Amino acid sequence: PGVRVALRVMEATTLRAGAQGSLVATLRRASHAETQCLSLSLRPTANAAPRKPRHDKPIHGAFNVTHNRSFQLGSLGLSGAAVTGGDGTFDYAQASDSNEGFVPDDFVSEDGDADVREVATEETPQKRVMCLMSDTGGGHRASAQALRDGFETLYGDKFDINVVDLWTSSSPWPLCNMPKSYFFLVKNPWLWRLSFRSSEPKILHEAMFTGYTAIVGRRFAQAFSEYKPDLIVSVHPLMQHVPLKVLARMKSMPSFAAAKVPFATVVTDLTRCHRTWFHKNVDRCFVATQLVAAQAMRCGLKAKQLACHGLPIRPAFMTCHARAKPAIRAELSMDTQAKTVMLVGGGEGMGKLEQIAEALERALAPSDQIVLICGKNAKLAQKLTAKKWKTKVCVRGFVNNMSEYMSACDCIITKAGPGTIAEALICGLPIMLNGFIPCQEAGNVSYVLENGVGAYDEDPDAMAKIVAGWFALDGEVLEEMSAKAKLLGRPEATFNIVRDLADMACGA
Repeated sequence: PGVRVALRVMEATTLRAGAQGSLVATLRRASHAETQCLSLSLRPTANAAPRKPRHDKPIHGAFNVTHNRSFQLGSLGLSGAAVTGGDGTFDYAQASDSNEGFVPDDFVSEDGDADVREVATEETPQKRVMCLMSDTGGGHRASAQALRDGFETLYGDKFDINVVDLWTSSSPWPLCNMPKSYFFLVKNPWLWRLSFRSSEPKILHEAMFTGYTAIVGRRFAQAFSEYKPDLIVSVHPLMQHVPLKVLARMKSMPSFAAAKVPFATVVTDLTRCHRTWFHKNVDRCFVATQLVAAQAMRCGLKAKQLACHGLPIRPAFMTCHARAKPAIRAELSMDTQAKTVMLVGGGEGMGKLEQIAEALERALAPSDQIVLICGKNAKLAQKLTAKKWKTKVCVRGFVNNMSEYMSACDCIITKAGPGTIAEALICGLPIMLNGFIPCQEAGNVSYVLENGVGAYDEDPDAMAKIVAGWFALDGEVLEEMSAKAKLLGRPEATFNIVRDLADMACGA
């Protein structure tokens, strides 16, 4: 006899028919990267009419909760209802004596039309998404990686995500050195401020981008033609105007349907944005706050082009509250009970880490704990590791599990980068800001202060005194700020953005 299988599916599921009417299912949770087995309840059903399937292919499906639909799996004599979504139920009857898999041709809806949107087999070609970024700081690459992780978590291998820095890979000298020039400019604030302000007027940056297009247009066009994306996504302010100009010129090329490729921008700033983030010809512009949405509309975008989901943050941050803090600390070789402050220098380990750490050592109690994240500054990490400290200090270099370290700490000291602020808010961490890049990050300081989730100071001793005050009074101040931070956090932002992008890539 056949069996009836009822199972709960989440974001990314792989199903395969097994021997003797069994069903083998694996579930990849959105919350973490582990693959877990599902417990299936099997019930006999009558009148199963098995037929030999034509193919031996597993089902790879990303189920999103939308509606119920009935299917007749013709070659297997299966019928049931598929429900999309996070907590949906996938319930159907399977014939016995079958060890084959399913293909889209096997799915026929009640009106007789084949349904291949909700379940895709290995034969379905991947949709290609080209994500444009530039390594000017760690935030843009982190956002691109967050989107790629989101696609993988929700859709498995249904999408191919190509993160590319066209300024470095497809530009001649000196434009290929743009990331290097960024670090020089931010170390000289007056030069950065001059560069930022002088490129903001539309008449100036349009002339600049027209010149850039004349220089890099052929190489950018070659990159687009070779990859043939179904969707182009920009996570960098200098990756709107030039790519769109190049795509407009490619419309006459028969080998690449440039006119049909949707273009989306994912703005990675919280408040004050450079004007080059916004181009009226994009199909969709994703913003983090209503402040940015208002600025986008002032720059010519329409409300229907905008979506306000939050900043794209690595999916690992969605579960930062799922485990007890002492357990996380034990895994990270930290003191499990000490009041702990995290000091972050960014991906490149920039800032006054050593001076701030020494000030914290003087201000905090010996029982307190300091976690120093030095990023890619290996020399600094080695120096701080060798130093003898009077308080508990954990020194780390570049870490890939920042969500765990943030979840293990009680507050954070960092510059006013939008990505780190968004991550800290999701984890409920009060934020001690110690600096900002002029113009683009200045508004982030006001955002933190006005929402009562942190403080700002550039003097190491003053910062240490503020953190020591937070640790006093049995942590009452920390608890209050932590509650406010969690209210501002947008842990679902990445998945909401990815779902919209997936619809764009599929032509929905």
